[in-house]
Amino acid sequence: MDERFRESELASKVDVTALHAAPEREPVALWLIVLIMVLMFFGGIFLWANSGGFQSNIYNTNKISWSGAGTGGPAAPPDPMVVGKRVFTQSCAVCHQTNGEGVAGQFPPLVGSEWVLSQDWHGDNHIVKIVLNGLQGVVTVKNVPYNNAMAPWGAVLKDDQIAAVLTYVRNEWGNKAPPIPVEFVSKIREANKARSEPWTQKELQAINREFVGPAAAPDSAAPAAPTAPTAPGA
Repeated sequence: MDERFRESELASKVDVTALHAAPEREPVALWLIVLIMVLMFFGGIFLWANSGGFQSNIYNTNKISWSGAGTGGPAAPPDPMVVGKRVFTQSCAVCHQTNGEGVAGQFPPLVGSEWVLSQDWHGDNHIVKIVLNGLQGVVTVKNVPYNNAMAPWGAVLKDDQIAAVLTYVRNEWGNKAPPIPVEFVSKIREANKARSEPWTQKELQAINREFVGPAAAPDSAAPAAPTAPTAPGA
């Protein structure tokens, strides 16, 4: 009885009505509500204007250009050396190594390679064919034979990626050769679309050299045309 009496006495001392009415005496400031609504309104406008319509394919890292940031100008085209290095690191470095030196007795070097630089009988078309369809059998690089197959990348890499990675290896580690255009890769892919087997060195050596531009070196591997005998008295 005493406990119930004490509880009743305590309840009588608490003004329940005043307790529930307390929040009504402290409403949220009207200016704060207005400010929040204004911020939400302009935030929604900014998000819509810069969202690209919320399309999933609107973000393209290849079109990012810091050189013209804030100018409103067109984005610079992707640098093939940057794209090529990324492709090389992901797909080629495991065999040819990040320094392009390859692995002795297993994988040939790219540094100073006549295949990469289109020297001797090698043409720009030969290196593109190798990347597209692969290479098998014994190959000689810098007078050293190698006999490990190279996988074809034509079904994995797009033409612009192949052009970029070849441009990269032809101009990295001290190499110096003209860049490989995407159109050149596309032309060779189309001309060899029926081929499914990797190339051999013998096959490639029998194919005339082609180059990416009109200023290419002459075909030093082609035999000289025979000189017609001079008629007596001519």
